[in-house]
Amino acid sequence: VVNAKTLRLILFIALALAQIAVAARAIILSEIALRHGEVYRFRLQPVDPVDAFRGRYVALRFAEDRTPVADEVPHLRQEKVYVPLVVDDEGFATFGAARLEAPETGDYLYLQSGVEFMDDEGRRRLSLALPFQRYYMTEELAKEVDKAMWSRGIRPAWVTVRVYDGVGVIEDLYVDGLPVRGWLATGGPERPPTTEP
Repeated sequence: VVNAKTLRLILFIALALAQIAVAARAIILSEIALRHGEVYRFRLQPVDPVDAFRGRYVALRFAEDRTPVADEVPHLRQEKVYVPLVVDDEGFATFGAARLEAPETGDYLYLQSGVEFMDDEGRRRLSLALPFQRYYMTEELAKEVDKAMWSRGIRPAWVTVRVYDGVGVIEDLYVDGLPVRGWLATGGPERPPTTEP
């Protein structure tokens, strides 16, 4: 017969192992995406206002965080959806129509959906909760980049995201066409803004 103390210990160990397994799975999926995933560029837009107390990351706001909804999909209420990735004429990733099943071909992201709404033309649209909203750096560099990216004219900025089997992981942040650390090394905030490639 198992006494109450032993039972609590067993339950505690089981819970701890479950939490470790969830964290380990997320880390493994991210590493697989970084090593084997396809690279996509996503445009960024200004984050305003800049929070001076934010800390060790640059806040990212994606220029596109909404998607159309496939005709066959019923009304969505904050469900996980499969969102195909499409590359536009300038080489940036955009979102195809959200669906409830993974597409048979092509890369996609498996994302939490937000609110479904109708656009000005009467088409169903869906907001997306993108999982990559932060780019981590040292606190000093993060604050410098955060303030400088949108000062003296909006600078073209984007992130590269590696995508594998529905998982997306940020690979790098680009400002003025350069990886952010290279941008800082060549003058960063002092460089005049350039045009997008």
